[in-house]
Amino acid sequence: MVNISKEQGYLTLINVFTVAPEKQDELLNLLISCTDEFISDCPGFISASYHKGIDGKSVVLYAQYENMEAFQGVINSEGGKRMVSEGSQLAESAQRSFCNVYDTREA
Repeated sequence: MVNISKEQGYLTLINVFTVAPEKQDELLNLLISCTDEFISDCPGFISASYHKGIDGKSVVLYAQYENMEAFQGVINSEGGKRMVSEGSQLAESAQRSFCNVYDTREA
């Protein structure tokens, strides 16, 4: 479950992909299927949210891990390497950013 709170201390991954509009859904489906097939069972994985840019050219992945080691475990796994390889063929570029929640506000 997504929990955006600085008290949790989770590592947040925000990955912004640029894609050709005809590949946007394909990239989203790849990310979702990889999460369903193996990432969700990886130690330290917390959650993932997938965002489809209304411009048709962007995909944003917001994922939470217990720590950097958990993320590295996913990326260095056989499935992670396949995901990165296939995703690189679909996306024109990717900007990965690791963050910690600084603060939040609600209505």
